Amino acid sequence: MQVFDNRIYEIVEKGLQGKGLTEQETLELYRVPETSKEAAYIRWAGQDLSLRATDGIAEIHAQIGLNATTCPKDCLFCSFARVNDVRKGVYEVPKEEVFEYAKAYVEEGANLILMLTTASYKFDKLEDMVGSVREVIPADMPLLVNTEDLTLERAKRLKAAGAQGAYHAVRMREGVDTTIPVEERMQTFANLREAGLKLSTCVEPVGPEHTPEELTEATFRCISTNPMTAGVGRRISVPGTKVAERGMITDVANANMVAIYRLAVGLDYKLNCSANTAMTAASGANLAWAEVGTNPRDTVERTEHGGRGAAIERQRKMFQAGGWEVRQGPSQGWFD
Repeated sequence: MQVFDNRIYEIVEKGLQGKGLTEQETLELYRVPETSKEAAYIRWAGQDLSLRATDGIAEIHAQIGLNATTCPKDCLFCSFARVNDVRKGVYEVPKEEVFEYAKAYVEEGANLILMLTTASYKFDKLEDMVGSVREVIPADMPLLVNTEDLTLERAKRLKAAGAQGAYHAVRMREGVDTTIPVEERMQTFANLREAGLKLSTCVEPVGPEHTPEELTEATFRCISTNPMTAGVGRRISVPGTKVAERGMITDVANANMVAIYRLAVGLDYKLNCSANTAMTAASGANLAWAEVGTNPRDTVERTEHGGRGAAIERQRKMFQAGGWEVRQGPSQGWFD
């Protein structure tokens, strides 16, 4: 009979106090085998802490992919990357259809709307889209962007156009599996903060080759940015990409990581991503994404048409299966 590791028990019990963990303690949790007794206890603890952090309230944020034009940043895991040769030519979702997506998301009960672009999307066009979408959604609905690295001047322009924040991340093995220096990502974090834009980020995209040491480093880098939302997201193996043959981590492994992130950060922030299965939603993840339009983890033109795109109602049912209620109305804390 397997004996429970008392050291892991002690770390988890400390984490349940809600004050966070040290890097060494977090590393030890990331080293726990995913199917062990200890891992099951970690997942329970992550869920318990997240439920306490938000009084059992989860959120669904809604992404609109604006274009699928080949991107020069060459992230090996991304269907948009030029080096992967998966996407062809120039493709952009017409503005009128973006409006329809946004209005539909509001009607369906999304808590936040985000617009995603490749680095090939013209900044002036993104700035205009932010201002235009801002006019067709409620004034209290948070509007975010997910785009290339930003100068301070551009971050300020997006803020002035009507954005409240941005999704931005240092990817796993940034500068190795991508052409983007970590320093460039970190400068964008600083620019977003100075411009008054709130941050959504994540430890991602995690694959089976990433070590506990890498995960720990990425976790504490995320924590250091003081984001509104963060967590751990697994890599999706997109056919045709350079890293597809590396495979994917299991739902169990992703659930473990979601729980570990929650224990590492404590009760100080509310939303822990990413809930992409009922198992992650039952292990401490209380933020899920619905997706329409283009998608870097997909190869179809519109992700909701036969691709990975997840509808609001599907994510709501997933949360209910994990014991969560879903927030009614816009996400809180994004406006100054």
